[in-house]
Amino acid sequence: MPDNQLTLAVAGARKTQGIVEACVAAPPQERILVLTYTTANQDELRRRIASQVGLRPAIEVMGWFTFLIRHFVKPALPFVYSGVRVTGFDFDSMPQQYASNDAYERYFNSEAQVRRVHLAQLATRISDASQNAAVACLSRIYDTIYIDEAQDLCGYDLEILLRLMKAPIALHMVGDVRQAVLLTNEREKKHKRYQYMKIWDWFREQQKKGQLHIEQRAETWRCRQEIASFADSLFDASWAFTPTTSINTACTDHDGLFLVHETDVPAYLEQFDPLLLRQSANSAKNKPYDFMNFRVSKGLSRLRVMIWPTSNICKFLQSSTRLEDRAAAEFYVAVTRAEQSVAIVLNTPGESPIPYWRP
Repeated sequence: MPDNQLTLAVAGARKTQGIVEACVAAPPQERILVLTYTTANQDELRRRIASQVGLRPAIEVMGWFTFLIRHFVKPALPFVYSGVRVTGFDFDSMPQQYASNDAYERYFNSEAQVRRVHLAQLATRISDASQNAAVACLSRIYDTIYIDEAQDLCGYDLEILLRLMKAPIALHMVGDVRQAVLLTNEREKKHKRYQYMKIWDWFREQQKKGQLHIEQRAETWRCRQEIASFADSLFDASWAFTPTTSINTACTDHDGLFLVHETDVPAYLEQFDPLLLRQSANSAKNKPYDFMNFRVSKGLSRLRVMIWPTSNICKFLQSSTRLEDRAAAEFYVAVTRAEQSVAIVLNTPGESPIPYWRP
């Protein structure tokens, strides 16, 4: 079996840094491709690799969409549509629900720009039509492919992963399904049952088939133990996640979890200057504060965080009412931005054992 690995690592486990360190340790002649979805993560990977590895032409960092266009669509498009070339990338097109899977218009707009919404499906069709020529070519270009934030992949992206798993290339993926709050294509119906946190089921299925080895890394360098344990409690035991262990032993004059009454929020902000988070604008209407949304905060690390909860988060705190998977993932992202303290605005504690902070 090819060397296919997934490292499922908790928030603060230095997932991205692990890829950088692997690039540092790699022999100079090893040809490495590093893939990720978001532009911010691409920029961060390029910056870290440049600073720690230096100029090494054999290491490339590339976005997932660029990867599909450059290595699947452009070189082998004639296998599906002869006499056609790609002129650009259409990020915004809606799903072409009235165009058949064989129709050129499904995949390209009137300016011959390939549509993001059906890009992975087109790449899969081209791969099959060319008898996996694109994957064979990749194996001659690269020795190792790393995929960061692998939980963001969905739909036909999983079909591409299956083809990569069968290639003579070492495939190493890292991610955290507990932070599955983004998707490469939210509108894709293919493999819909594996979207967001449910991609964990798909990964485990591949492991059962012998196509993937999964390792869980449960040490966080970011969050104090009480924060990490609280974040673990957001998910039912049926997920079978390894409990998180904190490496953070720092102590300050304000550590751990706290509830804050809404009337005390101005005093808390003035004293501790936390990162103030909300699920969306609807969950903190008419509040005179400078918020960041949960999903946008993904990847950040701050000394202190304050969270304006949704009604469902309030119920979870007050009576242990389980959160829906996606809501739990977003709340997990918010909680695990914090190194030393998490404050949650809640006027009525219910059964919550978390203590109140008072000015």
